Amino acid sequence: MEKLNKNIKIMLQLTTLGKNANILGDDFLKKISMLFILFGMLFFVVACTSNKTNNEMESSDNNVTSKGSPNNLISYYETIKLENAIESSINKNVFKKKGHPNGYDLTLSREKKEVILVIRPYSKKNFNYLKDDLQSNIEEVLQTKKYGDYKVKVLAYWNDTNQPERQKREEKIIQEVANEMKKIDKIDVLLTGTPYSATDGRIVQVDLMFYRNDKEIIEPNEVNNFHKEFLKLAQEKGFNVKDIPIRFKSNLKRDWDMKVMPSIDQGLKEIKDLKVTSTTIIDDQNPIIINSSIDSTDKKAKEIVKRIEELTNEFFQYKQIKKSFPGPYEIHVLSKDNKKIN
Repeated sequence: MEKLNKNIKIMLQLTTLGKNANILGDDFLKKISMLFILFGMLFFVVACTSNKTNNEMESSDNNVTSKGSPNNLISYYETIKLENAIESSINKNVFKKKGHPNGYDLTLSREKKEVILVIRPYSKKNFNYLKDDLQSNIEEVLQTKKYGDYKVKVLAYWNDTNQPERQKREEKIIQEVANEMKKIDKIDVLLTGTPYSATDGRIVQVDLMFYRNDKEIIEPNEVNNFHKEFLKLAQEKGFNVKDIPIRFKSNLKRDWDMKVMPSIDQGLKEIKDLKVTSTTIIDDQNPIIINSSIDSTDKKAKEIVKRIEELTNEFFQYKQIKKSFPGPYEIHVLSKDNKKIN
């Protein structure tokens, strides 16, 4: 800009000189005209460059602050925050005042830009009594949080038999897996806090802890191996647990437990090209272990691992994460044959 100001001063001086330039003839005036054109072009280039730089800075800032972040982990984190805000609002402003349904299920789709709330009402009259208030309350939260382009659906779930049957089946499989691991690995598998959705009986979170001689196992690699075995055995029995958030330790910081861990786990798994199968995150004091289906001899392995590291590190630089969990963080990416490939 300083150079631009100097150029403008020169142009003004040339203009003054040009006014008194009759004695110098037409040739001089042509030269001045050419100089004006050149300075005009220079001004245009500088202005465009400056504007481009400013836009790039704004875009860079938006990458780590906006809901449209290209970083899937950050986007997932923002989704969880929004879900929490909606859930808190409908509980306080609708359910607390008008009565709770017999369970509900809240789903937010970033891809479709929609929020779906499924409730299990006691009757059609009960559903009609709650529906409009729930709809308007969710829309208000979305507007406040600058997600006004999201659509809202409030639906009823009427199937009375599906919930207990699914719940019983999935809990039975999990217990069978725990018993099998006790026989094979000589460890106790403690399964706590397995809340399920009251609409269709889905288990939505598993607390999975391992004990040997009444002492909790927290060595990351050992926990990771037991985690992978748990997923494999459950899959064989017909229960796909890999897309359910799993906690491996009690008494975690709530934000880490409820937002950070699932953001890393689900955010990475959603990007199919990364080939992430599961993550084992014990707490913010231990390495983050990322399991993949990558062959350690694959020529693209380094490129994929680099992308995984970039996304995870960028996530931890996000201002809201960095403030609460400054790190540093160690990331281990394992191949399908359990070799560290980063």
